[in-house]
Amino acid sequence: MPTPPAKLLVPRKEAEEKITGLIKKAQLIFESTKAVWAPTPDALFSPGINREEADREKWAKFAIHLLKTLFTDDSIAREFGDSWLLYSNSLDKKRQLADWIRAKIVRLESVVQRLPLFSLAEEVAKGTAVSIPKLQTKSVSRDIFIVHGHDEAAKHEVARFIEKLGLHPIILHEKPDKGRTVIEKVEQHSDVGFTVVLLTPDDMGHPKDKPAEPKPRARQNVVLELGYFIGILGRARVCALKKGDIEIPTDFSGVLYTPMDDAGAWQLKLAREIKAAGIDVDLSKLT
Repeated sequence: MPTPPAKLLVPRKEAEEKITGLIKKAQLIFESTKAVWAPTPDALFSPGINREEADREKWAKFAIHLLKTLFTDDSIAREFGDSWLLYSNSLDKKRQLADWIRAKIVRLESVVQRLPLFSLAEEVAKGTAVSIPKLQTKSVSRDIFIVHGHDEAAKHEVARFIEKLGLHPIILHEKPDKGRTVIEKVEQHSDVGFTVVLLTPDDMGHPKDKPAEPKPRARQNVVLELGYFIGILGRARVCALKKGDIEIPTDFSGVLYTPMDDAGAWQLKLAREIKAAGIDVDLSKLT
């Protein structure tokens, strides 16, 4: 016999305010983690890691307790807390902590989006609803937009990996122009579930006053589209794959850059990011 859906124990507005408060607190922890983690490799071993770990533990325990008080059963709390952070090595400690917090934010945002469903269930249980209106829900698209530069091999490698996950890669130049400009084509195909941005060393650049210090960088259109999709989809639905030692944009706060290594470790990380964004993927296909 199927388990009855959880029901809200408090008004929907109150539940939304409390969960939104959790999200805001998590975002502060995320920014604090990123600020200490990002500047230099030495920052990975800064004393601040203990404080951030403590903040994460206290926040996570409070979040689970709060979710248990908002619903009639523990299913939502279990959904939130079914994965805990396990560090694979000290060098990645800061990054893994940031990734874990971001994934939890996505889960809480999903709960907020589903609150109308729980409210309706409560009304039906009390007999106050004569009929249940048809909910206008929109499933997350399985289209994955790939932003790329001149590295054809990297583009095709990522596209084939997306297909392996059972998803649909969108590569702009493969779509008909129909008399549209490039930005118009981007806008036309931006209704996707996730975006992968390939930052490959296609151009060279240097500060105006240091012409003797050129450094590889991604093409300007790639950086532009990175910012565009962060604005459209949010940071949690954009993954930037960085290939080689290139200059990366520093103004996109909260964006995590995943090295596109030859060993292929980026594939599992990308798949997890996509799954955390609410798109159903079978990670067993990666074995």
